[in-house]
Amino acid sequence: MSKVATYLRGHLTGEVSTRTDVREAMSTDAGVLKIVPEMVIYPRSTNDIRKVCRFAWQLAEKGHVIPVTVRGAGTDGTGAAIGKGASVVTTAHMNKIFEYDAKQKLVRLQPGVAIGALSQALSLHGTSIMSLAGSQVFGTIGGAIASAVAGPLAGKYGTIERAIDQLEVVLANGDVIQTGRINKRELSRRKGLQTFEGDIYRGIDGIIEESADILDNLRSNDATGYNTIADVKQKDGSFDLTPLFIGSQGTLGIITEMILRAEYRSLHYGVAALVFASANAARDALDDLCKMMPAFVEYYDAELFNTAATCGRKYDFYTQASEKLKPESVVIIGFDDFSEHHRAKALKKITKMFANADDVATTFANGDAADDLLAALDVAYYTTLPDHASLAAPNLYGGFHVPTERLEEFARSLQELAAKDHVALPLAGHVYTNTYSVYPTFELHKVSDKQRIFKLLDDLTKLVYAHGGTMIAEGGEGRLKSRFIYAQLDEQVVAMYASIRKVCDPYGFMNTGVKEPTDTRQLAAMLRDSHDAGQLARFGL
Repeated sequence: MSKVATYLRGHLTGEVSTRTDVREAMSTDAGVLKIVPEMVIYPRSTNDIRKVCRFAWQLAEKGHVIPVTVRGAGTDGTGAAIGKGASVVTTAHMNKIFEYDAKQKLVRLQPGVAIGALSQALSLHGTSIMSLAGSQVFGTIGGAIASAVAGPLAGKYGTIERAIDQLEVVLANGDVIQTGRINKRELSRRKGLQTFEGDIYRGIDGIIEESADILDNLRSNDATGYNTIADVKQKDGSFDLTPLFIGSQGTLGIITEMILRAEYRSLHYGVAALVFASANAARDALDDLCKMMPAFVEYYDAELFNTAATCGRKYDFYTQASEKLKPESVVIIGFDDFSEHHRAKALKKITKMFANADDVATTFANGDAADDLLAALDVAYYTTLPDHASLAAPNLYGGFHVPTERLEEFARSLQELAAKDHVALPLAGHVYTNTYSVYPTFELHKVSDKQRIFKLLDDLTKLVYAHGGTMIAEGGEGRLKSRFIYAQLDEQVVAMYASIRKVCDPYGFMNTGVKEPTDTRQLAAMLRDSHDAGQLARFGL
């Protein structure tokens, strides 16, 4: 591998490192797996990434496969940002915001730009990429697109897909394409190209034609595999590859530049925190709250607040409510209207809604006074990262969708699963999009707990699908979830995913092992003995 590194150093403007400590630093993400790459590459430009892919392609043609894994800040918890071979890290140099068109609210930037940096830059213009709300500020835009983030505001403003105007993508062979919707005539022209780009257009269009029955049955809230292929071709014959790369986790190509569409945003929220003595009553109220068209509605099992309290983090509204009743659930609802009057009116309506309810304690705040209530949105922090480093609640059991009409039934089944597996499974999520997470805690140095990671993931996956849900509504399946999710899918759907990947990565070196079934024994060999959050702690967790 030193010969490969030496060769690349002579052809790239960015750096290539084979140092043990550098490779170790890139061997983990926010999850529980570890894979040490053979080299770490810090590209300075799209041209650098082109050269890396072209070189890997040429080697693969000769039968020597070097996996290429693109990486941002490593906030993913599913193992999608780690891999053998070359780890291509965008944060060092490819982190520029090139320009902002204030008239069209379009921003052009590179994938290594931090979400916080972009949010601050756009805030100067009173705009924001709303789907990024709730994401870790040190995470990257490229990672957000690769994992198809949604977030708490997705119910009102849509997912990251809605914000994307155009992508620049380096294909597996090193060619570069610009995505965007093209008409039927232009599609015909591109399908006639005797290039790899032409191969992709012909291949993807062929899969769409052959899989028409499958595509008709794919759900719009399911981000598993390459379900977004259903959005590529419209009834008028127009074609856009952009959706295919959203959520693909670097398996179909590497996004090197993007144009995003921002929206005007309010800097103030009107927030209501509702503490319920009955979880059933809380879930019954969710439909009525969503009908008010808020910016977000977040649900939490009270257990998350109790865990925070044992660590010393107390929320005044929850403490005061606990003096009146024994909490089972908490719902936090927020309105982001520009008018303070409109926000106050919405809060007043909630006041009337629960005025005669003895089993609900309500707290309201508007404008700057809402900051304390908004801070409670991060209450799961004290469960996911407890003080004892030997304990961990890995980000593996979230991002699943459960239909509103099945939520109550699902919650009961979840309690039964928790009792059967002898693990606490506090539930929380974005009610507006019916996207939820559970937060089990493990001791990774114990062999028994390592085994429970996989068993619980399997059990939860089966439970979600049994209640008409999907396991990936936001984020991606990465390495860890694929094995269990694909076992629940129709074989034709899995075969379609494999065909899509074969078209875009015929030699199989783009993020090998991600978004494809992996043997459980292979995953077990990658498990860490601890959940080290040290790297991310420098940025805030």
